[in-house]
Amino acid sequence: MADRVIVLGRAARLVNQVNEGRAGCIEGVALLDRVARLVEVRAEPLAVAVAAQGPAGTCVLGDAVRDMVPLADGGRVVRGPHFDPARWNGAGHLVLYAAQAGWWFDPTLDQVSRMTGLPGGTLMQQITPEEISSGDLPFEIGGGQVLYRVVRADTTWQAAYNAEYARLGGIARAATQRALELEGFDEDLI
Repeated sequence: MADRVIVLGRAARLVNQVNEGRAGCIEGVALLDRVARLVEVRAEPLAVAVAAQGPAGTCVLGDAVRDMVPLADGGRVVRGPHFDPARWNGAGHLVLYAAQAGWWFDPTLDQVSRMTGLPGGTLMQQITPEEISSGDLPFEIGGGQVLYRVVRADTTWQAAYNAEYARLGGIARAATQRALELEGFDEDLI
């Protein structure tokens, strides 16, 4: 299992590189979910709301965290530039959680970097099912803070997710082979 999670982590970083900071969480997580299935890691997409606060500002993705951000005097909260509340019902972002292995993957957190000053990259963190059940997951990242709030009741993203998941089969296979290769495993394992 540890080797499979290493490959999944590498694939998450590849998704992040391809995403280039776009608001592409549905596509990115669908791709990563397909990779997880190819390396036999059971995972599920989770709808979350995100409140990110960094040295340059604050950003929220999802109405479920709108009031969670403490502001310094004169501060303001902005929504992500591509956040469309009509597409979400409380959430505003998607992550992948592999409960069996206990890992949380956010390959597209970069979409808040420009507004917050938080570093780019992929967030990968070990998380227990109990922590997921609590609903709120705070992280300190690069001189700032990110709060994820799981919004299980938000299912508005699922149709777009299913379409992306179906479309990304060949790309997922190539991403998995590249991740295996970069981690020094036989890329013909899938």
